[in-house]
Amino acid sequence: MTAIVKTVGGWPGVSVAPHRFGGREFTVGGREFGHVHGERHVDLPLTRRVRDVLVVEGTTDAHHLFPDSGWVSYYLDEGSERGALRLLRLSYLHHVASQKRRATRRGESLGPLDAVDVGTELDALDPSDALRAAFGPVPV
Repeated sequence: MTAIVKTVGGWPGVSVAPHRFGGREFTVGGREFGHVHGERHVDLPLTRRVRDVLVVEGTTDAHHLFPDSGWVSYYLDEGSERGALRLLRLSYLHHVASQKRRATRRGESLGPLDAVDVGTELDALDPSDALRAAFGPVPV
């Protein structure tokens, strides 16, 4: 989990801090996009549409405590750090896209997030058509 925290903490605009229920929390623009518990558990907030696609595709599970929310829980096993990082990047991009849409409407700058090309980075995650559709519009 240390490698995951270090990797995610190096993404533009990301802050890492203790999570209120233990573990480490990742935020971008002041909004949480995931947290880790112990050595094998990652929770991520997504929209219900994105959550539904990921669960149906077998990528992750509905949240262990709040299965009807947009949250998901991902459990790491041997060699699954790549899957956790992919989900964390997806959540990060989803949050960055939302912030970029708001900033564009307001004519504001997001500093280091302005350089994040959400569309290109989403393409690099090779999402299914269903996941791409659930993700919603990608800001330019």
